[in-house]
Amino acid sequence: MPSFRSVLLALGGATLLLASGLAAAAANRATFPKDFKQMVMYGDYRRGSGGELAYALKETIDIAKAGQPLPPGTRLVLEIYDDGALTGYFVMEKGVDWGLEVEEEKRTGDWHFQQFDTNGQVNRTSIAERCEACHQGQESNDFMFTRDRMEAYLP
Repeated sequence: MPSFRSVLLALGGATLLLASGLAAAAANRATFPKDFKQMVMYGDYRRGSGGELAYALKETIDIAKAGQPLPPGTRLVLEIYDDGALTGYFVMEKGVDWGLEVEEEKRTGDWHFQQFDTNGQVNRTSIAERCEACHQGQESNDFMFTRDRMEAYLP
């Protein structure tokens, strides 16, 4: 029969594992938008045989064009291409106080990032941390590289 101490240690370890799993799960809340088909392309970034196409809802673009901050609930999507073929998506999503879930030195406002496969399923090999690191330098643009393209968008 296990000792009281070993049971407590096991429970403590399980609690730590569970808590760390919850923290890891909460560390990236970006989801693939159900309304992706309603989004419009506002940016085309070609690089050799690859590149990205940037998408947002028309309402999001209108908010950016009006010079307003993008609200929580905003999702931006990049379609990723390599050799002319769609290889996946990156989603940047803004939530209420989501930045508080990220270490201060890694925060990108309240934005979270996630990579998805071509079926819109989470790609667990995401490079979301690289996205965060790069976007940190865009604080003056609400951590976005494409805001200027949204503001200049013409249907």
